[in-house]
Parts: sequence; C-alpha cells; structure tokens
Amino acid sequence: MTTTAADSEPAEPAASAPLISVRNLTVSYHVARTGATLTAVEGVDLDVHEGEFVTVLGPSGCGKTTVMNVIAGLVKPTSGEVLVDGRPVTGPGPDRAVVFQDYALLPWRTVFDNVKFGLEMQKRLKGDGWRERVQEAIELVGLSGFESSYPKELSGGMQQRVGLARAIVAEPRILLMDEPLGAVDALTREVMRDEIEKLIAATGKTVLFITHSIEEAILLGDRIVVFKSHPGAIKEVIETGLARPRSERSVQSDPRFLELRDHLWDALQAEAEAAAVGGS
Repeated sequence: MTTTAADSEPAEPAASAPLISVRNLTVSYHVARTGATLTAVEGVDLDVHEGEFVTVLGPSGCGKTTVMNVIAGLVKPTSGEVLVDGRPVTGPGPDRAVVFQDYALLPWRTVFDNVKFGLEMQKRLKGDGWRERVQEAIELVGLSGFESSYPKELSGGMQQRVGLARAIVAEPRILLMDEPLGAVDALTREVMRDEIEKLIAATGKTVLFITHSIEEAILLGDRIVVFKSHPGAIKEVIETGLARPRSERSVQSDPRFLELRDHLWDALQAEAEAAAVGGS
C-alpha cells in the first residue's frame, strides 16, 4: 500500500472553540436631549479562550466597559452578538460574575453576608454546604477573621477583596473585572495585583480585566486588547509572552516588558491625540 505524506503526518489537533466570542458587536444609544444617536462601540470582534487572562486598555470613553457589560448580559447589542460557550448571551447568567471598581458592597451587611449575597442572587442557599462555600471564598481572598466586619470598617483593598469573594463564591467560569484596582492606593494595588494572579492560577478562571494601567495590563494579561475611540473598536491584540508568575519587580527589567510598555504607551498616546483632534 502506498503511504502519502498526509497519511504519514499526524493530524493537527483541532483548535478549541472560544469560551467568549464577540462578533461584529455594535452598541448605539439614543440621546433624548439632542435626538442624536451615539455609537459607543462599532464592529468589535474578539475571542477569549477558557483559562485565558485578557486585559483591556484604551482611552476613557472608548467603549471597554460597554463591551464588558454586553458580555455580562447587562446591555443589549444594537447589532452583532456575543456567545458564551457557543450560546448567545441574552442576559446575566451564573457562568459570569462582575467585579466593579467601586466595590458595590451593601453597607448594612457584614463581610460574610456580602459574600453570601453572591449565592442569594442565584437562589443557591438551599441545602447544606453553602456556609462552607462562603467561608472558603473569604479565606481564598485572605479575609479570615473579618467575617463580622462591616464595609466601613475595612480598607479599600479589603473591600475589593470582599467584592472578589462575592464574585467567586458562585463558582462562575468567567470573571469580568472593570478596573477593580482603580480606587486603591499604589502599594495596595501592587499587592492586590499579585493576589489576583495567584487566585486566578489557583481557580483557573477565565478573566476579562479592564484597566487604565499599562504596567497592570502587561503584568496580568496573557493577551492585551487595545481599544481605539470614537466609536470604540479594537486597535490591536498583543500576546504578552512573559513567563508566570510575574511581579513588577521581577519583570520591570525584562526586555519584553520594556518593549511592550513602550509600544502600548505609543499606541495610547496616538489614540489620545486622535481623540483630541476629533473633538476640537
């Protein structure tokens, strides 16, 4: 029997389908005061695979949060679609959890009860085991001993840990994080960044993470999505190519880190200048 080249070479493994698939997404809003239509994002295409940590950079008002809100099921697209695990997103679901910049904690609830709220929203407090799950989430974010504390008694970084525990307690496949470190001081931000990387490594979650920090985007992301503005669209997607674990001290002299930082700075500066010209 004759053996062909195709017979002798092993077949290429099939590429896995993306967990999140954004297809030709456009979101427009009607401005009642002026009667005009504002297009927040236009023609966005993006795939995110299971277990990826994708960071998103872009100038203010470029539509980053709008895209995240469509993925979360909080905003309806004007055209195009978002698929999660091959199914169209029609609203919020237990497979996705959002971590907000402003913590969004309930001030009259303790740490334990704020984290518990993540299960309450999904009506998952029946039966045994839910208390243990809440406690495990609190321990995972390093808040053991603060279960009975109220948000006003916690630092900004600790409040953000509560928000993170509330998101992970329901065991979503996807974490959508909208500038979660934007409201904390620089030192807390560095500590929290390291903790988030360890947490994601331990849980294997898929993450879409919005930030305004170039360094943060590089330190956390497997890939970096750069948005342009007016209307929002993806300018480029960059593979980070840095080994994990990462910390600012360990990679700040790495040539790849420096290359990425300079490239991203130039890209964002160009977008800011273009926006200024367009708005003048």
